[in-house]
Amino acid sequence: MKPPQESSRRRAGIRFGVAVQIVLALILLGAANYAGFHYYLRGDWSPGQKYRLSEQTKSLLRNLPAPVNIYVFFSPTTAAPGFEVYGDVVNLLKEYQSADRSRITVEYVDPMRNLARARELQSLHQFGPEENLVIVETGGRSKQIAAVDMAEYDYLPQVTGNPPRVTAFKGEQLLTSALLELTAPEERTVYFLQGHGEPAVGEGSPLSLLEEYVARQGVRVAPLNLSMTGAVPPDAGAVIVAGPRYDLAPASLEALRSYWQKEGRLMVLIDPEADAPLLRAFLSEAGITPRNDRVLRTVQLGFATGILRDVAGRFDPENRVTRRLQGAEAMLPGGTCSLALDRDTPDTVILPMITAGDPFWGETEYVTDGEKGVAFAAETDHAPPLVLAAMAERGGVADEKVEVDSSRLVVTGNSTFVADGSITEPNLDFILGALNWMLDRGHLARVTPKPVRAFNLNLTDLETGRLALYTMVAIPAAALVAGAFVWWRRRR
Repeated sequence: MKPPQESSRRRAGIRFGVAVQIVLALILLGAANYAGFHYYLRGDWSPGQKYRLSEQTKSLLRNLPAPVNIYVFFSPTTAAPGFEVYGDVVNLLKEYQSADRSRITVEYVDPMRNLARARELQSLHQFGPEENLVIVETGGRSKQIAAVDMAEYDYLPQVTGNPPRVTAFKGEQLLTSALLELTAPEERTVYFLQGHGEPAVGEGSPLSLLEEYVARQGVRVAPLNLSMTGAVPPDAGAVIVAGPRYDLAPASLEALRSYWQKEGRLMVLIDPEADAPLLRAFLSEAGITPRNDRVLRTVQLGFATGILRDVAGRFDPENRVTRRLQGAEAMLPGGTCSLALDRDTPDTVILPMITAGDPFWGETEYVTDGEKGVAFAAETDHAPPLVLAAMAERGGVADEKVEVDSSRLVVTGNSTFVADGSITEPNLDFILGALNWMLDRGHLARVTPKPVRAFNLNLTDLETGRLALYTMVAIPAAALVAGAFVWWRRRR
């Protein structure tokens, strides 16, 4: 039998060891929670990337000039218009706060539960009590976003008495657009040149989708007829010349030249079919010459050879505007001409933006009927790689980290790639990125927010039958066999 003193010492040692283990466990638990709270990775594995912010939104949040207050005036317990997107709005704002928690404050106000605060906001921002709104406020300015505008709806279920179905969520587009508008030091206008066969601006325009996205960059969109104004208005942030079918009048061209020489910003989308020698000569002066060719390739169709005029271009990975689109493909439908770059143009930096490689070439004796044979002729045709879009900066510097006042120009050898029905997401990101570069907002020349579409899983009858077989028969049978095997082993 051990002496009482030794037994007491042993029990004290055990108690001390247990205490040390508890303290170490608490320290480990605290360290794990601290590390998990401050050092973590966020991911979105949803099919439509529903909770992932675009690169443009992230860049905008990193460069906010002032704190932002967001008020969510929602009552999810009522059937007011837009209540269906309440959950999506909450999750989206969590992502905004995660991107910059120190400068973004979100307050949720339920008018059914917090009547005093609801009336205070209604009096301050002048809106009705029945509306579901998101109010963005920064720098003494505010903008209201109706919840019903944050979604696209399918109203067909209303025929059977059911509520409309949300088919797309546009919350990030509208919130980022509101922030761009509120944080801009002054309102600027992007003018679309008119009067030379260009598509009209406004309702019914074939460029309506492009106009909508340009307006969401926090700028105003308006038409410009130089034969009436005589000069580019002083509030012009940029002028877009979108596929003129006829040449510009000498007076109009002189107004554009004067604007360009005084640190103007121009985007010219060439229509290769147009006869516009004066416009082409002006672009040549700036160092970018549209060639008299058509970019195409041939495809073998059995015993015949087909001519493919829709061009697949590659975004230049070294260009400050297009490098974030590396891996994507620019689709230029219809006729496209190549561009010749004069890198020796005085005081001008010229860089390619979109190129086409083999098997495309620039055909100088192009045909339109498709019956005459076409083949690459090294003596007369233009060999790949071909420049399809380029940018020029007059008075700028090659170092993209240095921003100086300069004239900026973007030229593409195709104009139909931005039309409704032809514009793709990479094409749209390219145009908006180039526009933001021209507007001195290079940090916004990134992938822009897009609507989050409803994800539909369409299964055939055979796939549905297999799924039912696996879930209702195969998996339960496997569990039953495993249980029987364990029982049999224990019986032995």
